[in-house]
Amino acid sequence: MTAPARLAALAARIEADPAALAATRSDGDALADAVDAGDSTVIGDAVLRWRIAVLRAVIAAPPDGDAVRELYGELIDRYRDQPARLAALRPLGDEIRQLEANGTLARSLVARSDRRPRH
Repeated sequence: MTAPARLAALAARIEADPAALAATRSDGDALADAVDAGDSTVIGDAVLRWRIAVLRAVIAAPPDGDAVRELYGELIDRYRDQPARLAALRPLGDEIRQLEANGTLARSLVARSDRRPRH
């Protein structure tokens, strides 16, 4: 099984059962980091699917009040220069704001530095 296929299988596992994140997070994150360097759209899609699945699992059971916003902010930073990927993340931002507004998620403000490479 290829690395993107393994990553997609891990994503499917936590999409089906967000509680499985604890058992798969370290392997999935390491695999995502390893394959993320590839230029292939298939690889990029598998990595993005993994990261969105992780965010959804954290939304389902946040370990602390800042975890969801911190993770979402990291994704926005990571995909800042990729409009199509940002478009895929926007609905998650809307969902997070709605969950904060109705009290399901704690409101938090995460201050982030500009992590773009300086030339």
